[in-house]
Amino acid sequence: MWPVAVFLMGVVLFYWLAFMGTIWFWANGVFSLCKGHFIRASIWFSLGGGMLLWWQGTEVIPHPWDFDAWLRGSACFVGLGVILTLLRCFHKFNRERRAGVEPEPQVETPMPKISVEVSRPRRTIKLVENDDGVWVPEDGKWTTRGGRR
Repeated sequence: MWPVAVFLMGVVLFYWLAFMGTIWFWANGVFSLCKGHFIRASIWFSLGGGMLLWWQGTEVIPHPWDFDAWLRGSACFVGLGVILTLLRCFHKFNRERRAGVEPEPQVETPMPKISVEVSRPRRTIKLVENDDGVWVPEDGKWTTRGGRR
């Protein structure tokens, strides 16, 4: 009996998370819209709308054309959010320009200067190509620091 209970709990969990996700998408859309984040709000509303369409659908797995139509509509809706954001930035720029507000000067942050000097003997290994076409050291020995490999 417990396998049936586990299966039913999984089904209930799936629908519970889908319902909570729908509420989460719509709430984030409203909050982003109130803050003036139009692109973010349009993305959240598109996801919330897709979830609502999924809830209202008659099929468990929607037809691919339904998804394609939702995706195209969401792209148009996000494009509208982009246009609204550009208009908001344009109006803000014009207001500042008409008011004669100069942009704030950028304060130069002093960066710490770090210099590292490493003194170690420089070793050069000359490589030559052997008969097999493999590059090997001229004296035939690979050397490492401290003689370790």
